[in-house]
Amino acid sequence: MPTTTVLVICGPAGVGKSSTAYEVARLLAERNIPHALIDSDELDRVHPWPPEGREPSELARRNLTALWANFAALGHTRLIIAGVFAALDDELRWISDAVPDAEITPVRLIADLPTLEARIFRREIGSGADDQLRRTIRQLDRMGRSDSTATVVIDTSDQQVGDIAKRVIDIWLAGTGGR
Repeated sequence: MPTTTVLVICGPAGVGKSSTAYEVARLLAERNIPHALIDSDELDRVHPWPPEGREPSELARRNLTALWANFAALGHTRLIIAGVFAALDDELRWISDAVPDAEITPVRLIADLPTLEARIFRREIGSGADDQLRRTIRQLDRMGRSDSTATVVIDTSDQQVGDIAKRVIDIWLAGTGGR
């Protein structure tokens, strides 16, 4: 039985992944449940990437491998990772490589298009909002075509982040026997 558990919070831009991940971490800390939190955006925020012949996920996998080794050396057995992860099965492969022998619980957050549009235009500054909205619509389409029917999906439209985080924690801890 795996001793390491990974919670993958994924979804399109504007759905509330980072806010939910931070709230999950805060609620776990309140319960004194040790964990580590990584926003996958920080694993490969370089330009240009990828060099010719490299997989787009290679840098993220390498960086997660290094970070997880440090966290595990400190005794951590729980990891929360947030990211878009449009092709979830592909993304879960490199996460599994970086955090070997872990039990992974993916949770896909979604929201209706008016909610996503409002969130994106509230957070993006300048001309980036229109481009981000177009990327989000493409991400939604790709996710709808590629997610496994076993993927847990939570609609964040008209929901409070604290309530979403509590649901995510319940799903994660139920799947790991409360470990």
